[in-house]
Amino acid sequence: MKKFAVIVVSVILFGILSTGVTANTTSQNLSDANAIKIANNASIHFWNALHGYKNTSCLQKTFTYKGTQYSYLCKEFNTKDKLVKYLSETFTNSAIQKGLKDYRYITYKGKLARPVGDGFGMLEWKKAKVKLIDKKQNVRSYKFTVPTVDGGSVKRTVTFYKSGSKWKVNKFDAVQ
Repeated sequence: MKKFAVIVVSVILFGILSTGVTANTTSQNLSDANAIKIANNASIHFWNALHGYKNTSCLQKTFTYKGTQYSYLCKEFNTKDKLVKYLSETFTNSAIQKGLKDYRYITYKGKLARPVGDGFGMLEWKKAKVKLIDKKQNVRSYKFTVPTVDGGSVKRTVTFYKSGSKWKVNKFDAVQ
């Protein structure tokens, strides 16, 4: 009987805890704090896509195609399907497709590649100040004031669309 009670209490606690975590980021009313969390996560996804990996760096072979130097993405993102699946965690499908086109990702010899370039995130999204500027049923726009690593700040407007039960960023480089 004690084992059964422990199992029931565990299941109830798990349900309460997991519901509490997901309810904040997927609720109809997107809070300011959750908008910051989603924007920060989208920024991480953006930079990982540009660097060509999420977890493990690799030797990224380069090649020239139509006068531009490209670099293959690491194994975890070496196909468009893999990268799209990862980016869809935080971006809408239209943002992903436009972003891949704008940033000139290509499939070459069966592997995904992007033009060679440097860069890293200089914005500290976790420390951003946010203000809701437009609210519709499944769309929210926020004006962010985001500190930079060198002590300055920049302003960004980010629009979120509700996709299913989850809020997602609707522009690939809105969080760069």
